[in-house]
Amino acid sequence: MKKIFLFFLLLFSFVTPAFSSTKINVIKVYDGDTILAQIEDNIFRIRLINIDCFEGTKSDRAKWQARKYKISLDELIEGGNIAGDILAQKLKNKNVTFKFMGIDKYNRALGIIYIDERNINDEMLKTNYCKPYKR
Repeated sequence: MKKIFLFFLLLFSFVTPAFSSTKINVIKVYDGDTILAQIEDNIFRIRLINIDCFEGTKSDRAKWQARKYKISLDELIEGGNIAGDILAQKLKNKNVTFKFMGIDKYNRALGIIYIDERNINDEMLKTNYCKPYKR
C-alpha cells in the first residue's frame, strides 16, 4: 500500500507542479534528517533530501561519519541526538508542508519540508550536526 501511495504522490507532483507540496502531519522525528509522517490514512517515512545529519546511535555508519568528519564517536552521537532534538523542536505543533522529490532505496519518500515558506532542510544544514549530501 505504501508503494502505491508513494507512486501516486510522485505522479501527482509531476502532473501538477503547482500543487507538488502537500501538507503532512509529523508523527515522529527519528533523527535530524528522517521523520515519520501521515497524509490522510497513509503513514510513511520521509528522508530530508540533500542533507546528512550525524547518527544518534552507535552503528557502522556512525563510526564511518566520525572518521570522515574527524571527530570522536561520542561527539558524533551527541551531535546526532542534538540534531534530532532541533528538528523535533522546529516541527512541534507546526503546519508542515512536504515537497516530494522521489523515493530512496529504503522506500522512504525523499523531499524538502517547509514551515510556512522556510526550507527546514536548509535550516538543518546551518547547524553543526548536518552536512550537505549528494545522492
